[in-house]
Amino acid sequence: MTEIPIWEFAMGDDSTCLEKAQSVRVPHTWGIHDGTRGKLGLGWYRTQIDLAPVSSMRTFLRFRGAYRDTRVWVNGAFAGEHLGSGYTPFVLDVTKHLEDDASAEITVSVDNRPSESAIPIGKSFDWPDDGGLIRPVEWYQTGPVCISGASVNGMPVLAEMNVRNDHGAAFFHVHCTLDGDLENAELSFELYAGAEGSCRPLSDTSIMEETICDLQPEMSFSRILEHARYWHFDRPELYTLRLVLYTNGIYSDEQTICFGFRQLRMYGPEWRLNGEPVRLPGMEWMPGSDPRFGLAESREVIEKMLSRLRACSSVLTRFHWQQDDWVLDWCDRHGLLVQEEVPLWGTYPTDPARQAEIWPVLRQQISEMIEAHRSHPCIFAWGIGNELAANTWPSQQLIRKAVGFVHELDPARQANYVTSTAWNCPRSDGTASGDVMMINDYIGTWHTGVTQMEGWQALIQANPGRVMVTSEFGLCEPAFPGGDAARTRIFLEKMACYRQFPQIAGTICFSLNDYRTHMGEAKVGADSVRIHGSTDLTGTPKPSFFTIQREYCPIKAHRTAHRLTISCRNDIPAYTVKGYIIHCGSKSWQIPTLRPGESWILLHSFDSLPITICRPDGYPVLVL
Repeated sequence: MTEIPIWEFAMGDDSTCLEKAQSVRVPHTWGIHDGTRGKLGLGWYRTQIDLAPVSSMRTFLRFRGAYRDTRVWVNGAFAGEHLGSGYTPFVLDVTKHLEDDASAEITVSVDNRPSESAIPIGKSFDWPDDGGLIRPVEWYQTGPVCISGASVNGMPVLAEMNVRNDHGAAFFHVHCTLDGDLENAELSFELYAGAEGSCRPLSDTSIMEETICDLQPEMSFSRILEHARYWHFDRPELYTLRLVLYTNGIYSDEQTICFGFRQLRMYGPEWRLNGEPVRLPGMEWMPGSDPRFGLAESREVIEKMLSRLRACSSVLTRFHWQQDDWVLDWCDRHGLLVQEEVPLWGTYPTDPARQAEIWPVLRQQISEMIEAHRSHPCIFAWGIGNELAANTWPSQQLIRKAVGFVHELDPARQANYVTSTAWNCPRSDGTASGDVMMINDYIGTWHTGVTQMEGWQALIQANPGRVMVTSEFGLCEPAFPGGDAARTRIFLEKMACYRQFPQIAGTICFSLNDYRTHMGEAKVGADSVRIHGSTDLTGTPKPSFFTIQREYCPIKAHRTAHRLTISCRNDIPAYTVKGYIIHCGSKSWQIPTLRPGESWILLHSFDSLPITICRPDGYPVLVL
């Protein structure tokens, strides 16, 4: 695929505004610039591309994210639209609109005005409404037959339970859709160990090859790999599948898919990752918050903020809206488990007519989200909404319907709903209709009328045998006083509570950063923001960040002049420590594999030198 970075841009009621256009680079949003900052309306983009003039080629445009309602013209002809969804990618076949010389003038309108028939609905969302081509736009060409969609699901075959399995047999299931005349077509695949940009680079030699004939427009196949390395957040082992489509022996199209072999399942009140019971710590990052970029973030900004998550030992996160390929590629390669969500936030309409209007958009977004990202091993669950007043019958019906639809499309992953109402009626909240109960805990701030321990005791007693995750907790300024010192205190108090309940298998602190949002209570420069983070808008840590970093570390260490004692935590976090390295001066030692609750002693003369303990991928987790 070839990116189209340079466009002309202007705002106006119709395309004539482009007569006074300025040159911009995509990804782009008008929401951060003087004159158009925070503006709601129509933005217009135009560019010219030159293509290889081959009559048998098909040409496609791929938009990785445009907020929100998008319409596209090619050489003056209407080529298609994408409505109601601003964060999922879409593809248009524009072949019939090309001239004989295969040049193309592309014009795009993007409308970010609130809509009651879009998701998010109206203004019911807590992040910026930056309009524009907020993610890259690409073009590509294929032969007459193409691969219109492909995904891979890799699953380990676990030899043991209750322990961490790192390697063994595995199978991968490939699903693909093909478009065109398949009578003389064949599909070949090659499987490689590793992936570009990962800790284990792509190998030169394939470990499996095959050619498949008798193709169908929609087809699936599965294969066994006898000796596979499993994906784990401490060892994110990846594989690459290359699919190549031929017609009459001539190359027509190809797709390359990165995937991994990983299993995260519920066993009663336990989460088990590749067979091992785990309790995982995490934090949520709110993208689009750096005032210099808004929602049109560069890869460098994305990687900086995700590195902040890993630097505080977060291995679990969630996103309130669908993210770009860049984000999930990074999470695949650096070991960060993700719940990606449809941005259905706030009170869901209870009127049957309004529900009938919104449901097709919700289905569309679920389908597009799963189709685009189901191969990523980092994604453990799909979220179908957040804080929808799930103690009401209409919302509960919606949650059940959406969870069932997710399971139809991707039975290998969990489908979850995030609630803020479980404290009102612990026995009948909508989050119980998801696979994992995801609970936002603002007891003591937004949530009143219940105490911390009593609230969780009532919730767990009402839902025995269920895996639970604290999907949000933290302090929002200036809505509540105390500053970052109060944020630190609240974090420690709530972690002390969560660690007492084994059913709580994960915690997601909200949030990594202060964030831009149209409903913010504070102002930073020209932006409305919420002061809710352990870093500022651009990722600079506050003192609370280092408290989280210490508490989320999977090990505890005690040093004297001649002795270092390492203990693997057995509360939250709780998972096997394997391949961790101690560095002190010019010397290094590998910590033996430690299961939760186990300890190890290293005798050495450390003097006053600093000691750094790193994960297998080199991330420091503890400095003494």
